[in-house]
Amino acid sequence: MEMRTKYVFNAVIISLMLNLSGCLIKNGQAEPNWIENPSRDQAVGSCGSHALGKYKQKECAMTRARLELAARKGIEIKSMSLMTERASSVSSSSTLNQQVTQEVNTKIKARLVDSYHDKNQDILWVLVEEN
Repeated sequence: MEMRTKYVFNAVIISLMLNLSGCLIKNGQAEPNWIENPSRDQAVGSCGSHALGKYKQKECAMTRARLELAARKGIEIKSMSLMTERASSVSSSSTLNQQVTQEVNTKIKARLVDSYHDKNQDILWVLVEEN
């Protein structure tokens, strides 16, 4: 009986270890190579967690990537964001005011190629390329 209990215990431990290692591999995906090494006609933008949610986080990252493409062309785009957060023991609130000023004769058209969400740090990375 004691030998059977050891066998069951060892089987449970091995099963748990395999399940945990599978979770670590799935959740700990390596960053894609394009984050550090985009091709010549591509740009990378990133944005941390956003007070207004995932959609605004993606929009922020896309804007930053387009700003990078524009800068390479010598186009100046001015962007200013002001985020205010207030918190008390009863409630909290966040507001975001954003202004973008752009005087351009040339249009930059870009499309989303890929994206990567670092869940541990809540950073969204986007890769865009010029059309």
